[in-house]
Amino acid sequence: MDQNPIKRSLLSLQYYSLPDEVGGAWGLTHEVNKRLVARGWEVHLITCKPTDELPDHETIEGVHFHRIRRLDSKNIFRLWRTIKRRVNEISARTSISLVHVHNPLVGFLAFLHPLLKTVPKVTHFHSSWLDEERINRQARKPSSGWTKILFPLKMACILRIIKFMEGRVFQSSRSIIFLSEYSRGHFLKYYRKKKTRLRVIPGGVDVNTFFPLKPDQDLSSLRQKLRLPTDRPILLTVRRLEARMGLENLILAAGQIVHRCPNLDFFMVIGGKGSLEKQLNDLIEQKNLDDKVRLVGMIPRGILPSYYRAADVFVLPTLSIEGFGLVTVEALATGLPVLGTPVGGTIEILSGVDECLLFPGTTAEAISLRIEKYLKNPTPFEALKSRCHERAVAHYSWDRVVDMIDEEFNLVLGK
Repeated sequence: MDQNPIKRSLLSLQYYSLPDEVGGAWGLTHEVNKRLVARGWEVHLITCKPTDELPDHETIEGVHFHRIRRLDSKNIFRLWRTIKRRVNEISARTSISLVHVHNPLVGFLAFLHPLLKTVPKVTHFHSSWLDEERINRQARKPSSGWTKILFPLKMACILRIIKFMEGRVFQSSRSIIFLSEYSRGHFLKYYRKKKTRLRVIPGGVDVNTFFPLKPDQDLSSLRQKLRLPTDRPILLTVRRLEARMGLENLILAAGQIVHRCPNLDFFMVIGGKGSLEKQLNDLIEQKNLDDKVRLVGMIPRGILPSYYRAADVFVLPTLSIEGFGLVTVEALATGLPVLGTPVGGTIEILSGVDECLLFPGTTAEAISLRIEKYLKNPTPFEALKSRCHERAVAHYSWDRVVDMIDEEFNLVLGK
């Protein structure tokens, strides 16, 4: 795509972003931003520090990072004041052409700045902040005492505030970008926008990084390098260890397979970090699955493609609000069949390859029966490997995705 000779300045708003922190929405933010830079945009990102060792200002792959201290990011009033200072700093350097919101809290606070009142705004709907917060808080519900009694009232108040802030961001945006038709439909259950543009643009994958094992590469050697078993099928998932990801069901499914078919061998790798780490490790120990299931922690981006190539199948056990799933298309791009629950955008992605890749439900039993079917007869799934890769390249390459985003920005700007 031809670059616009006129320099356009984009203010990108996100809570975290790669390479500071790993996560689907955070990864998408950086992948989009660095490619917009290549297309002629001057991109300034306001984001928060996951660790205070990071500098306040830094340029990474052409993207200007303006970071907020961790202490300030955990208090809404300090966060607002710091965002205001960052907007002032950026505005002193450049005239902001467009605001691109990836996080509704950061977006809401930034929109309070009078300098941004008339600047066109586009919001990326990664998932419903309202639903995410409801699920996460419910998972942390107190078990006793006054906190348990007051919990419903406190949660109702917090959710009302979140819905107000999220709604204001949507109301102020000229365009809202969704990662799937599911996300757009889910959004319309809460918000009705007659004048705002609602555009579906999927997430993407770097097909130059995520590709199948090459003919001259040895699978056994790769697994040894990653300290993975070489003598049995490997099932992989990469998720934040949080309630809606369905990882408890995945571990329970592994236990059911062992119970029904004790001679059916496999090894399950769970990559990621989150609040449920101890709970999941306890469950593995409780079900005597130490030799079948392993939590490996956060997998660095540099070696993540190797984990995909070392696996036989990827598993996505999501319970709810899966807007898209970047890990899904990353796995497909490496030629790895993905078995996923029929939730949200996963249905759209996997049905485009073969509906046999969809679990019949989200329960541990539904997951275990399909995995068992795969383990007993992997041939039909292995036959899909080339189709998985071809589908990812044709529909989800970042260049194709960012072309559509750039086009949407130009429409919003009237160019």
